[in-house]
Amino acid sequence: MKKSVELRKKLAELETEMKGILETAKTEKRDLSADEQTKFNDKYKDIEDLKVKITDAENVEAFEARMANNAPSIKTDKSKEAYTIMGHINAVRTGKVDGVYAEAQAEGEKELRNAGVAVNANAVYIPSNFRNFTVTGDDGAKGGNLVETAKGGIIESLFEGSLLDKMGATRFLGLTGNLDLPKGGKVTSAWYTENGEVSAQSHNVGQIELRPNRLATRMNVSNQLLIQSSADVEAYLRNEIQKSIQKALDEKYIEYLLGADVLPVEMGVNGGAIDYAKVQEFVEKVGKAEADVANGKYLINYDLHSFLKTLKMDSGSGRFVLQDGKLDGFDFVVSNRVPSNLTKGTGTGLSAMAFGDWSESIVAGWGAIEILVDPYTRSQFGQTVMNVGSYWDLKDLRPEAKAVSKDIDA
Repeated sequence: MKKSVELRKKLAELETEMKGILETAKTEKRDLSADEQTKFNDKYKDIEDLKVKITDAENVEAFEARMANNAPSIKTDKSKEAYTIMGHINAVRTGKVDGVYAEAQAEGEKELRNAGVAVNANAVYIPSNFRNFTVTGDDGAKGGNLVETAKGGIIESLFEGSLLDKMGATRFLGLTGNLDLPKGGKVTSAWYTENGEVSAQSHNVGQIELRPNRLATRMNVSNQLLIQSSADVEAYLRNEIQKSIQKALDEKYIEYLLGADVLPVEMGVNGGAIDYAKVQEFVEKVGKAEADVANGKYLINYDLHSFLKTLKMDSGSGRFVLQDGKLDGFDFVVSNRVPSNLTKGTGTGLSAMAFGDWSESIVAGWGAIEILVDPYTRSQFGQTVMNVGSYWDLKDLRPEAKAVSKDIDA
């Protein structure tokens, strides 16, 4: 067992003991006794010392892994192997984490610790820049051409192609620790004479808090699939993980948007059909909120997509609201993530629709991807359970400048 893992176990034991001291005093509704305070302080000091030792041990282990991978004396096939997710998973499953996988594992663990996330000794940690772990001395014959280099790391690839990506959301990926973004109120300017006294103006600056939240993805994978070395199988596994995480992120943001304090566009007490005037109301409300209308996009589902293609702007021009790839002259994004099963009053099967500058939507992602490999739970079925953990937060800088309807009968 790695020295760093042993030290982390000791750290967890000390933290449990400290928690027990505090819980005892809390239960008895009293302060710590002198003896308890001394024990608590001693354990606190031990923990701080352990943290330093853990960092030192991890640095040594990462260096040893890197040297083992790059040392000229090592001429095995493993030292020349390209990094693959399946290879990494199998290395952890079998307890033979060496070469490029040891380096990747150490880097992934480090990223999550820097993000304030505890690591598990039995999990696979795919670092955010995993594509840097490629074939050594390979001109393509050994598989180097199969390793993508055009895009960023795994966190970026999870975002690319998602609904949020198509909307133009702003990304903060590869974060380490909490992030607070300033959110300013309105600043007022006024005219004065040359020597006129300027009155004080109050300007409140709030903040948007971004914190890592664990997104869990569970997969049952055939053991036969895991032992395959085909690039197609590698791509399949990665795509399945990617699609699941993208879907969860998109759905969470839509849930957030529909529950936020937005600009409402209402069709009626029980919902109702949308007409051209209501379509224009979305843009009107966003414009009056002093948002960037020129950068705005509509967000609709496929029910509305079909309906708006038949909705005429007027009775004479023959032009439709959705025509020539534009929705009333604006770009739009269509997705099944936008619900079509909402209710209002007696209305059912109602659709949502939104308009705004989606660059103010924030997608934050932290560090590595964690895969906890469980070969036991479904071993009788010849399967390995993989619990994939990634860390995200979704917010909007100005939800009050988004126009949203939740009651359209399409």
